[in-house]
Amino acid sequence: MPELPEVETIRRTLAPWLLNKRVERLIVRNGAVLKVSSRRLREAVVGSRILGLDRRGKFLIFQFPGFAVVFHLGMTGQLTLRNPAKADAPGFFRHAATGLERTRQHAPDRHTHLRIVLEGGMILQYRDVRKFGKVFLVPAGESGLHAFFSHLGLEPFTDQFSLAAFLSKLSGRRSLVKAALLDQSLIAGVGNIYADEALFVAGIHPRRRVHRVRRWEKEALLGAIELVLEKGIRFGGTTFRDYIDSDGERGRNQEELFVYGRQGMACRRCGSELQKIVVVQRGTHFCPLCQPRSGRKRPDDFEMIGTRFPERGKDRQ
Repeated sequence: MPELPEVETIRRTLAPWLLNKRVERLIVRNGAVLKVSSRRLREAVVGSRILGLDRRGKFLIFQFPGFAVVFHLGMTGQLTLRNPAKADAPGFFRHAATGLERTRQHAPDRHTHLRIVLEGGMILQYRDVRKFGKVFLVPAGESGLHAFFSHLGLEPFTDQFSLAAFLSKLSGRRSLVKAALLDQSLIAGVGNIYADEALFVAGIHPRRRVHRVRRWEKEALLGAIELVLEKGIRFGGTTFRDYIDSDGERGRNQEELFVYGRQGMACRRCGSELQKIVVVQRGTHFCPLCQPRSGRKRPDDFEMIGTRFPERGKDRQ
């Protein structure tokens, strides 16, 4: 499913086209993706302007006067723009595992469940093959949005994402560290891909127990999380299956990953063969040398793994 970097990339590519635009029409093909009645949603958005486009974890937030429309893209959700002045792509790729996957601008099809027509003719389309994504209508302001997101944990790239808060969230946990990172009540927006990447950067084995991870390692992990998320945003997200940004472009971060999806290949740091195991029912990738089960010895001057790699295209495995 799209994780924080993918949702943030969508937000950034949508914002220039949507901000301050008035909604002229709402077309609902499949109300099953809505967590509000289509009638109520139409009453709320038609005639209103989009005042802001924000993100919380993996959620995308469209701010309107007095309320917000919140999208959660699930596993295969796609939010893209259709410009009627431009030609649509001729068709779709069909992925063996996930079904249809579009390349660029497309005409609505049976998987296009919601269309928001904006002034000027631009159309925001929500397409979801598996229909696990959802659309919510939430009262704006602290009372509504704060309550809606009360289950989410620390938000990366904010002041609340501090070492003290991170250590507090981890305090008393005896779960596997990989399971802790996937828990959205700990950190909002981290999923399977970026959990594996962060654990590699910090040199922590995914099957270590949280209470056995030393304080300096937790500090390294905090920095590693922001490092891999920032890198994911910088390269436009990670595309293995269905993810595309609002312009229909696939992400490029899959070419930059350290361990995820690279089992059997050489570690970019030490050259060891990367391995894949199952942790909390999720495929998990790691380097057995860089991430020993017993933990690493603390270097005299700890330097974040991942900051010393050559630039893309230079001696990359």
